[in-house]
Amino acid sequence: MRVFWLALLACLGAQTAQAQSGDPMDLQRCIWRCLADSPGAQSPRYHQCVERLCVTQPAPQYTAPATASRWKSGVAADGITRFAGVDVAQEGGPGFYYMCDRQGQSYVMLFRHHGPPGLLRFRIGAQNFTVPFDRTRGELTMNVIPGGQFLNALSYGQNAWISDMQGRHVMNVNLQGATAAMQGAIAACRG
Repeated sequence: MRVFWLALLACLGAQTAQAQSGDPMDLQRCIWRCLADSPGAQSPRYHQCVERLCVTQPAPQYTAPATASRWKSGVAADGITRFAGVDVAQEGGPGFYYMCDRQGQSYVMLFRHHGPPGLLRFRIGAQNFTVPFDRTRGELTMNVIPGGQFLNALSYGQNAWISDMQGRHVMNVNLQGATAAMQGAIAACRG
């Protein structure tokens, strides 16, 4: 029995090392394992597992960030989707948006950001989140749950520092004004 446990620990250690090696499927399997061992993707236990087992932990490299200016909200060009968000640095540049519709879609978007899909780190006040973004909608997006821990942190935080898994700066978002803008979009989506 002792040999079995030693073999199991060796396999888990090897899987963690592979997840950090850069193979996307190893990383995805590690993330799935963390998800299976937690109550869901919004739980702190899930995020801690991903941080601990699936990704390397380089020191963040903070640079002078471009800070978002003023939150806005409204109806997207499709006439259906509601949004709340802010452009970073200047109008027409990269932006950070919450999007939803009456069919139940709810997601955040890094608009006009050209980085690859994958895990990104968010530091919102004292809270840290490691969350997966994909390009299934064209832009980098991540599904969120209204009332979930991540969206609440965005709604009530002062600032969100976003970096990639190597610690490189992606975006700094001023969250002042986010509460009213996002609550308005969520209310409109609930109809």
